[in-house]
Amino acid sequence: GLVFLLLIVPIKLVQALIFDFGDWNGQIDSTLSIGGSYRTSDPNPDYFGIDKGGNQYSVNLDDGNLNYEKGWFSKAVKMTNDLEFSGDNVGVFVRLTSFYDWENEDGDRAFRPLSKAALDKVGSDSEFLDYFAYFKFDVGDMPVDVRLGSQVLSWGESVFIQNGINSINPVDVSRLRIPGAELKEALKPVPMFSFNIGLTENVTLEGFYQFKWEQTVIDPRGTYFSTNDVVSRGSDRLYLGFGAVPDGAPFGFVPRAADVEPSDDGQYGLAMRVVVPSLNDTEFGFYVINNHSRLPMVSAITPTEHINPDLSGPLTQVFVVAGMPPAMAAEQAAGLWALATAFQTYGPEALTPEQLGILTAPQSQEALETAGQFAFFNAAATGRYRVEYPEDLKLYGVSFNTEIGSTGWTLQGELSYRPNQPMALDDVELIYAALSSVNPTFALINSFGNYFNHLGERIQGYREKDMYQFQLSTTRVFGPTLGADQMIFVAEAGYTSVPGLSDTTILFDGPGTITSANPLATTFGIQPVTEPIGNFATESSWGYRGIIKLDYSDVWAGINMSPLLQFAHDVHGNTPNPMLNFQEGRKSLTLGLLFDYQSQWSSELLYTSFYGAGTRNHLQDRDFISATLKYSF
Repeated sequence: GLVFLLLIVPIKLVQALIFDFGDWNGQIDSTLSIGGSYRTSDPNPDYFGIDKGGNQYSVNLDDGNLNYEKGWFSKAVKMTNDLEFSGDNVGVFVRLTSFYDWENEDGDRAFRPLSKAALDKVGSDSEFLDYFAYFKFDVGDMPVDVRLGSQVLSWGESVFIQNGINSINPVDVSRLRIPGAELKEALKPVPMFSFNIGLTENVTLEGFYQFKWEQTVIDPRGTYFSTNDVVSRGSDRLYLGFGAVPDGAPFGFVPRAADVEPSDDGQYGLAMRVVVPSLNDTEFGFYVINNHSRLPMVSAITPTEHINPDLSGPLTQVFVVAGMPPAMAAEQAAGLWALATAFQTYGPEALTPEQLGILTAPQSQEALETAGQFAFFNAAATGRYRVEYPEDLKLYGVSFNTEIGSTGWTLQGELSYRPNQPMALDDVELIYAALSSVNPTFALINSFGNYFNHLGERIQGYREKDMYQFQLSTTRVFGPTLGADQMIFVAEAGYTSVPGLSDTTILFDGPGTITSANPLATTFGIQPVTEPIGNFATESSWGYRGIIKLDYSDVWAGINMSPLLQFAHDVHGNTPNPMLNFQEGRKSLTLGLLFDYQSQWSSELLYTSFYGAGTRNHLQDRDFISATLKYSF
């Protein structure tokens, strides 16, 4: 339980531990927190599969929704320790974080138990985040700072919106879900060498070389915020049938193959920053980065076996699923298939009236039809889907940071260009293409092509495209406002452009789509409805984020209070998967109260609401309240 956390809590929680060894000194800063998050409503049927009584035509996205009814979905205690040990121009920094969430680790889930891979992220864990050595020295008149080890390196001017210049470190989304989490815990440190050289008083050169590739960690399958049961941690299959096959059934799915991870080598970057005093000390930045994808891309491998025309095995499956003992099921299946084979080969004259009656009985015909579906499922199960991480992705960027005269407003912006950004194609049509290898009907309803008889062949599920992203943010600290000592306003708008995205016959995947946009697939009865084309990825998309915070000092007995309002609005367009920057109409709102006492005790009470974008916004029924108490020492 909590023992491992209690062991690392100092006996005397009074102040930071400071120690001195001559020319060397050190300090340990720690933060201990306890908190919980509470779901404000039960799952809405519009956001889970039809196999469980819902209205969604998919079972591949709802485990997280069904696992948590109204009530607590997190109760966690967490501790973060920062150790810095430094001498003259040299030092070491280490950050250790540990948490235990007894709701997830010990509680029962309403739908499906969490996997070990998921529990490692939301149940309990203890790990080192940063651990690096730093050195400071001069080369001639140029000051040089060097870091070696696992570290976070932030470039660019982004505040809220991802997939801009600040892409050196991957994100661990699950860390942000722990009550009391801080942003510094979300960015995953990676082993690298980094440097900063002051070429002149106003010009600096920075660079890095990474020694290890790390992926972005999306919410694991079945956890509260999870909306993907296919590529997240703990996912091992993709169910076919748009909800007709029950989630958890031992048939009707395509298994997941081993991920294809990139090399650890070849990840590096350079940046130059120039301060122009004549422009009110405006700083300009210029960046070039080469790294490997942190985001998962999905490709398919076509089945390795054709559909077996002998339906005796699938008939046995049908009878077993219906509740018949296996031995009896095999005997019944063999008999019925013998009648069907005789009828197909020699005609009705080969059967007695009694046998013909058995064969043509509605229940027999239904069993044979279902067996045909099982035969197809069995062939499909010899195919695979897999997660891939493309290598050698380029990024070029420019940025600026300035203050507008003496108004108190600061303005930051950046423009990034990625000439070979992988973008996901429609995953439903990808699966249709893979299935066309054993059933040519699927060749008519996908834009990838006809793969009939192409057994065991990889179909790439993404294309590399040019991508531009522009972000503009502003910050202003106001004086006394609404009775507060000060008001802080921060806002950012972002625009993503993918020129030529619509020049291909294949649709690029957009957030929240479930079926394909091909009406023939609906006409043939393969899918229940046709996804509107407007729900897929668009060439341009944009939105904005912001936060407003009021600071009231000493409202009672030395306690400071800060109400806040945080908002996000995706105004137009859908960013291609898996970037997920913007989904047209999607919004979120957070209202909160923060309290602080003597810069040691702090607490927060937050309410977050997700809304907009209709049923494509799979978080829309997961509003929640969270509360946290922290002690820093």
